[in-house]
Amino acid sequence: MAVLPSPANTSEPQAQGFEANLDDLYLRFAVGPGRQMNINTAPLQAQAIQTSETPEDFQQEFGQIYSRTDFSGGSGLDKAHKRNASEMDFSRFWDSSGVDVFSGKQVGQEYKVSLLKSTEEVVTSSETNLLMQELDGTIYFADGDALKKITTPLTGSSSTDGTPSSSNDITGMAVLGTRLYLVANGNIVYRASSGSYTNYNTDQTYDKIWSIKGRIVASDTSGVLYDVSGGTDSAIKTLPTGRTWTDMCDAGAVALATATDGYIYSFADESSTLALKGQTFVEGEVPNAIDAAQGLIFYGTYESTASGKIGRLYRSEITNSNNLYVLVNAQLIKQWGDGSTTLDQAPYRIVSTRDSIYTGIIDSASKTNFWRYYLPTGGIARDLEFGESGVVKGIAVYSDRLFATVSGGGIYRETANYVTTGYIITALADFFTSEKKQWVGAKLNTNDVSSGTVKLSTSTIATDINDSSATTWKEQVTINSGTGGEEEVMSLVDGRWIAGKIDISTDDQSQSPGLLSFAIRGFQLVNDLVVDIPVNISDHIERPYRKRIRVNGQGELVYQALRNKEGQNVQLEIYRPDTLLRGIIENVSSPIEEISPRGSVTVYCLVRFRGSKVVQVSTAGEGLGIALLGVGRLG
Repeated sequence: MAVLPSPANTSEPQAQGFEANLDDLYLRFAVGPGRQMNINTAPLQAQAIQTSETPEDFQQEFGQIYSRTDFSGGSGLDKAHKRNASEMDFSRFWDSSGVDVFSGKQVGQEYKVSLLKSTEEVVTSSETNLLMQELDGTIYFADGDALKKITTPLTGSSSTDGTPSSSNDITGMAVLGTRLYLVANGNIVYRASSGSYTNYNTDQTYDKIWSIKGRIVASDTSGVLYDVSGGTDSAIKTLPTGRTWTDMCDAGAVALATATDGYIYSFADESSTLALKGQTFVEGEVPNAIDAAQGLIFYGTYESTASGKIGRLYRSEITNSNNLYVLVNAQLIKQWGDGSTTLDQAPYRIVSTRDSIYTGIIDSASKTNFWRYYLPTGGIARDLEFGESGVVKGIAVYSDRLFATVSGGGIYRETANYVTTGYIITALADFFTSEKKQWVGAKLNTNDVSSGTVKLSTSTIATDINDSSATTWKEQVTINSGTGGEEEVMSLVDGRWIAGKIDISTDDQSQSPGLLSFAIRGFQLVNDLVVDIPVNISDHIERPYRKRIRVNGQGELVYQALRNKEGQNVQLEIYRPDTLLRGIIENVSSPIEEISPRGSVTVYCLVRFRGSKVVQVSTAGEGLGIALLGVGRLG
């Protein structure tokens, strides 16, 4: 009687002439001339061919290419390939320092990444009230109780411009028309053209001041906001006890003011007075700085932790409903800090230019940076660096040069020279598959490098994108002259991920090398095997050193069992060569009859198996073993 050969009815399968075990179905092979058993590596999948220019080049050449020709989408992208990717992701990266990714995106020019301009300290000061304004080509700043100025901002040094109050620090500063208004000793004064100071309003004990919609608006120490235009005060809004106003800006239809009670207030000009027209609550955060540009509202917040402050920058819009103005569609642009440090990483000042938003952030215990939000692309990246750690409370722009105050440090200005070094760290690339890849080639395209170096290093360790100085970054391509463009071989680099770190340096700070693009080539390491096996499905059973027997229906029974396994997950154990595989039966052919010269009949079918090797097997029938997948098997 025909039965399926299995461990339940067959002992010592190899001695019985069986050569494989397919999910407890013992098989005899029909190997012979013209019908060998083949174990081959699965072929690579053919690459798609794109006819249009794309950031990712899938070519007919071997492998896939991870490349970027544009970085103006800004930082913050950790994975280059993801299911919900946006078009802007193709110009984004993870992190940068010392490089300008936005200025190279000029109409009519080839895009390139250059080094940022350097900064220099103009004034050293330990004061913490370093406010700043530009007026008529002069940079004014508060330094304790003194007002100081830089009359030739691009090259000159500072001088003292008087002391509005010899007993108290200057706490507020604003420009309206040709006047510079100050809050000193709780009073509002203005600086006349002669450099003398005239009282403007002494009715309250003021602490901050703003120029809004052609008027002077000030807050006092008890949380009241006043319109003080014309030298008289008129209360606009009073905050709950203990709360204070933090910043104010002109947002077109309304003025917006931030406060420590968590609200952003809207005020409209009605009958020459500022009237409250709405308020927007920021849950769990303190609105701390605000500005408007191109119809968008940008505001900074902080969240106090046990040790420091987490800073955030948001973008939103104003909507008007029933004459109430509130902020909607708030989007988090950037968060600084996670509460694990003692740093105050809140944005205290936001300034808009024709194409960008700037704010100052303490990046570490040793440095402070401008962060730049680029309006045309909506990208944000680290910008100018200041060589000490401190809150930025003053930002000014003169002749396209940036100036900043670093609390407890001094006054800094942008120079005409470049920094000596900078880098970009790319997003992690894996071509949207978890399989390991072999990374085989890399190249850089640059402008004509004549002084300095552009260098591409790679890492297959995902966490290295957070550590630019990790020792596991491996240099792959270095260009110190010419334009690059030739692919160089990467040896012994494999892993699921690849990240690039592109270092740019110059030996001559009057010029900067320019990065045009990079590319890294890789291909998926194929672990799958394709096994083609001729399986004996004859009724004639041949056994080593024994007489052949015939079991009617045996071959058909085995054949149907194989057909039933088509498309199913199976485990295949081949005794010679000792191999254990897991995968699927892709196909079982129809039986084939072959007439031998001696006239005997052999019936066989062809079985195609596709899967991966699990573990090498020593012998069959050795009892319970544990494969790499942690599954017990019987031999």
